[in-house]
Amino acid sequence: MDVTISQSTFERALSVAGRAVPSRATLPTLTHVLLQAEPGRLKVAGTDLNLAIITWEEALVSEPGGITVPAKPLAEFISALPDEPIHLRVHRETWTLQIVCGSYETAMKGLDPEEYPILPDLEGDGFALDPEDFRLAIDQVTFAAAADETRPILTGVLIRWEEGHGGGAGGAAALTLAAADGYRLSVKTLPVLRAPVAASEPGSTFSVIVPASTLKEVGRILKGETEPVSMMVLRGRNQVGFRLSRAAVLSQLIEGQFPDFQAIIPKRWETRVEISREALWKACKALSVFARETSNAVRLALIPGEGDQPGQVLLQSRSPEKGETRVAIDALVEGNRLEIAFNVRFLMDVLEAIEGDWVAFEMTTPQSPVKVLSVGDPSFVHVVMPMFL
Repeated sequence: MDVTISQSTFERALSVAGRAVPSRATLPTLTHVLLQAEPGRLKVAGTDLNLAIITWEEALVSEPGGITVPAKPLAEFISALPDEPIHLRVHRETWTLQIVCGSYETAMKGLDPEEYPILPDLEGDGFALDPEDFRLAIDQVTFAAAADETRPILTGVLIRWEEGHGGGAGGAAALTLAAADGYRLSVKTLPVLRAPVAASEPGSTFSVIVPASTLKEVGRILKGETEPVSMMVLRGRNQVGFRLSRAAVLSQLIEGQFPDFQAIIPKRWETRVEISREALWKACKALSVFARETSNAVRLALIPGEGDQPGQVLLQSRSPEKGETRVAIDALVEGNRLEIAFNVRFLMDVLEAIEGDWVAFEMTTPQSPVKVLSVGDPSFVHVVMPMFL
């Protein structure tokens, strides 16, 4: 292998692929990154066997070939180099990577790339998605997935397709993404630019559970992406892949039955509030100072308006040791007056996920699930359980 690549480009590729490399592994090669020189580009890949991230960067390739090199020391060394062209050359006799950049030169011991896990090519027919739409969908759903492994199924995100039931704007085809942790649920309908041929057949269905951590990595790589991203399922390997213009993410799927999230979403309400998202977020941030002392609890009194007077949402958090905070916000309140309590962190999470200026809350009783909507955006639904007063 004989390659010349810019320092900044190589550093970026190592940073992206290195996120899939475990700090410790029973197989030494898993703490390595794979460097593979191909015509006109350098492939950099990392994997922990559950997640793989692969990047391709333009490079001057004089001789194809490959090697695996310890990921952490390589990334640290490359980041310390000046922003000049880097020359990489592999000595196969000793599996050593020679690195030359200006006056810097090093030799790093590596391994035969044949010892590295096989990473399948993500070529073929998949769902084509707009990169910005997909990145937003990931942000609006993954925060609601469980963080612990008590119920592994809830650490994933359900991605579902039903032919003829896409639900996109104007009847356009769409995927549904859903995540839940037992206390909250986020559901997002994502437009599809193009569906695979098999998915267009009458009665076809598609349902997989992707680790939320995988989708978060995809979301990071999607920033600045302009080309459509392709999502495909490798059924024989129980894997899902996401192909971008200069990168790919491959992940094991989570097996099991995802909860029936449609049954969780409330169908009616007794009290409905429309309120400024920014005003409510700022209030929650102030309330969180004292709420930390009481399991993050904040109390809300929802008061309908009378005559020409607007409705109000009165918020309060209290710490027996430090004091209390009260905030009043004008809002459109319909239906019955209601007092209810929430985990303020849960409120802030969903308010950060919503892009619109106004947010709506629909509720029945102080103990029942609450539906949260982004006003004017029917593609997003959130459900959160209140706290006991």
